[in-house]
Amino acid sequence: MCPEVPCRADRQYKREAYVGVVSSLDLVIVTGLSGAGKTKTMGYLEDLGYYAMDNLPISLMSQFLDLASQTDGRISKIAVALDVRSSGFKTQFHSMLQRLRARDVHPRVIFLDASSRVLVNRFSETRRRHPLPGSTVSESIRNERELLAEVRDLSSVIIDTTDLTVAELKDRVREAILGSQQSQALTINIVSFGYKNGLPIDLDLLFDVRFLPNPYYDEHLAHRTGFDKGVILYVLREPYAREFFTRLADFVDFVLPRYQEEGKSYLTVGIGCTGGRHRSVVIANMLYHHLKPQAKAVHVFHRDLQK
Repeated sequence: MCPEVPCRADRQYKREAYVGVVSSLDLVIVTGLSGAGKTKTMGYLEDLGYYAMDNLPISLMSQFLDLASQTDGRISKIAVALDVRSSGFKTQFHSMLQRLRARDVHPRVIFLDASSRVLVNRFSETRRRHPLPGSTVSESIRNERELLAEVRDLSSVIIDTTDLTVAELKDRVREAILGSQQSQALTINIVSFGYKNGLPIDLDLLFDVRFLPNPYYDEHLAHRTGFDKGVILYVLREPYAREFFTRLADFVDFVLPRYQEEGKSYLTVGIGCTGGRHRSVVIANMLYHHLKPQAKAVHVFHRDLQK
């Protein structure tokens, strides 16, 4: 037979193997009118754990997914922003979706829209040029709206950002991606530290535990750390110390869902004592073990433990 036949069969084998790999790919395509909020939407998708690629030429979509599938651990969540800056956008968008579906990739397409009046105001405020030519911004917006009419019809979700705040846009994107009954995973970082070494710079919540019994003044405990059983018992020996932790845990339990509803991706909780080796370590570890069963991503760091 012609030597092309085994080569063709080999290519078919590779294609089928690749389809098995990408079938679980979570691909989100963000498109829509310029100025309607694509940059903010992409940033938020990145916070949700998507690998974000902005302004990818539409002709390179297949090659990009090939490369993503070959990375270590294989990227399984990808968000791509496509707009009229890409050459051949209007004519290639539908055929691109067909090629993706042939590879068992079924992207969700988020189309961002807004009123022409609001878009004109946004371009005026930012003093940026519209990517499409036109004698005025209004004309460019009108041209773009006509160009994107078919793309809008092919989209999975259409979000009108005319009257949305940034927080409301996040809510709409989160609902489109996760569903109205799901909430975004919140990463919680608990940091123990010593005030004498300065405050950590990225704290969202700060609790000062310098009022608790200090093992530093016990000669048998001063050289030990908050991981030591004797230090733990010393710090918690007073009833008010245990009551403090109960109230601290209740407060954190109360505020976490509020931060999650607001769309926050990371929450850093600081626990500070004088040196950062005893009291703050004890309380930080206790808070970590309290939150671990209920939080998907919670970490504890002891900044000054070795100082």
